[in-house]
Amino acid sequence: MAVTDERMARNEALFREVNEHVAGVSQRIDGLAEIDFLCECADGGCKEAITLHRAEYESVRSHPRQFLIVPGHAVPEIEVVREETPRYEIVRKVGAAGRLAEVTNPRERA
Repeated sequence: MAVTDERMARNEALFREVNEHVAGVSQRIDGLAEIDFLCECADGGCKEAITLHRAEYESVRSHPRQFLIVPGHAVPEIEVVREETPRYEIVRKVGAAGRLAEVTNPRERA
């Protein structure tokens, strides 16, 4: 994996880790409540938030290679868009970025 591809994949893994903490803290919230999560895109400077219901977030986390991003933030070199909505996209990492996504998956370490 190229250095820049690895850096992008690690940025995304870091944002996923932060969102897992947000999800953990929000477990006490009613499942219908909206929760703000960070965009998990490759841009380390992105600070955009995506508002989801817990079930939507859990849908993203249903596969270790999937990440939550703001529409238009996908990087075709390392991911494919699996689902598009007006509020967010779900991307799935491919190749070496996908393998890194699996090994850094916080739910596998729990």
